Amino acid sequence: MIRKNISAVAWLIGLGLVFIGLRFLIAPEKAEISYGIQFVEDGDYSFHYIKGVRDLLSGLLICTFVWAKQRKALAIALLLGTMVPSVDLVIVLSHGYTTIAPAIPHICALVLCFGLGVMLLINKTRKPIKQHKTVEVVRSAATGEESVIEMTILPHEKTPLHYHHLFSETFEILSGNLIVGKGKNMLQLTCGDSVLIERNERHYFHNKSNKECKIKVTIRPGNTNFEHSLLIAKGLANDNLASSTGIPKKLLDLALFIYLNNANMIGFQKLAQPFFSYLAKNAIKKGRLQELLRTYGKG
Repeated sequence: MIRKNISAVAWLIGLGLVFIGLRFLIAPEKAEISYGIQFVEDGDYSFHYIKGVRDLLSGLLICTFVWAKQRKALAIALLLGTMVPSVDLVIVLSHGYTTIAPAIPHICALVLCFGLGVMLLINKTRKPIKQHKTVEVVRSAATGEESVIEMTILPHEKTPLHYHHLFSETFEILSGNLIVGKGKNMLQLTCGDSVLIERNERHYFHNKSNKECKIKVTIRPGNTNFEHSLLIAKGLANDNLASSTGIPKKLLDLALFIYLNNANMIGFQKLAQPFFSYLAKNAIKKGRLQELLRTYGKG
């Protein structure tokens, strides 16, 4: 909660700088008065425009860091940014005002940038509790006509929109909640619900909750490559070689997962499909698939 409040204040600071920058570009004389100094420009607002662009860029950078959740970069930017209100404060005070009023905005900016920067650095992000992904092949295509797998979907784990042309999938929710996209529909599934995904039907799933979701997946006809893809994904996740959303961190491992999973991408991601196919085939030639199967291929 503290980090969210700090980020919210930093976002407002960024927007404030954007406003100040635009004001110097659009209404330089009014912006000059608000800044705390006045001089005769004779129609030449070159330095006003320079300051306007500086403040506009600074505000956009701060907003970008907040939006991208780059807290360390935001903290450093705010701490380094204290140079700007510090120099502005000296410039304003050098004009010999009899009141402190013109200096107050610069003092506030200095205190806020320094305070927020320090708080962001000392308020470290807690490491998430390690979740253990499980995959169990209940019935293999090697011994039957279908593949039946029970697996956990970790909190926030998701797949991109894709389809399979080799088999259909049936998802049955054993515990927890899961969002399943099926064609143009988005289904909210809870314990006991099930859904059939036909061949070539676009779909995805997303566990938006903070709890694990356990599901049973039935593949018809069965597919041993699909079974291997899930076992490998489980192993990579448990060895911290996959992201929190279940995506393998190494590009070759991701390419192999897509290949084994018979996952066909949709939209602009489809442009990368030939590249991933090339990487997967190359990885197979180099023995990476056999290495992964030896390490993770037993359910």
